[in-house]
Amino acid sequence: MHPILEALGRRPFAVVGHRGAKGLAPENTLAALRRAVEAGADIAEFDMQVTADGRVVASHDPVIKGVDDRTLNVRKASLDEVKAVDLGGGEHPPTLEELLAEARGRILLFLEVKEPGDTGRVLEVVRREKAVDMVALISFHDEALLEARRLEPGLPTGIVYFKPPGRILDCRRLGCRIVLPRYPLATEKAAALAHRLGLRVVAWTVNEERWILELARRGVDGIATDYPDMAAAVRSRLAAGQAG
Repeated sequence: MHPILEALGRRPFAVVGHRGAKGLAPENTLAALRRAVEAGADIAEFDMQVTADGRVVASHDPVIKGVDDRTLNVRKASLDEVKAVDLGGGEHPPTLEELLAEARGRILLFLEVKEPGDTGRVLEVVRREKAVDMVALISFHDEALLEARRLEPGLPTGIVYFKPPGRILDCRRLGCRIVLPRYPLATEKAAALAHRLGLRVVAWTVNEERWILELARRGVDGIATDYPDMAAAVRSRLAAGQAG
């Protein structure tokens, strides 16, 4: 079994750091990755963009804003220009290669493809860095997931969504192994259906303890959060039989 799927078998749930650990460090940075590791997260999620010179970097939006309030369009800039942006605390957008090197042996990664045409480039880096066994590719875009399945059939993929009625059956059709609903859609019924189909369920983005407890009750496999330290603490209490 792929290590990502094994991690999502952890009980009562796996902790996924959203954008590394967005609530604890500048999002999509190496500092955020380190905070996710320190917090005890099993997986850290990062968003992928491709620069004008073809390098894969971590950024949620095409346009990034530095602490000096200047903005830069990652997709129209060179890697050198992107690296000159200070995101806070001296952190700069990391390349995928840097993320993989920092994560290796410490934490697994969800790589979210924001633009479907970037799938091949992302997987090219993953293969070159011999990291197929430490990542899953996730996306809102069906075409990105289909391309990932074509290029790297053994790599787990996951479909992200936020609108009802959900996309569990689409997940099966696309050959995905993971469904990633926005947390209100991760109902007990939805989780049960996904599990009957052999799928893992990861709810996002969950930053309140009461919702973490509720989602654990509903039987989700993973919870993505800006505060993996808090989620890990709740998990420890649940595992010890202390729900309150």
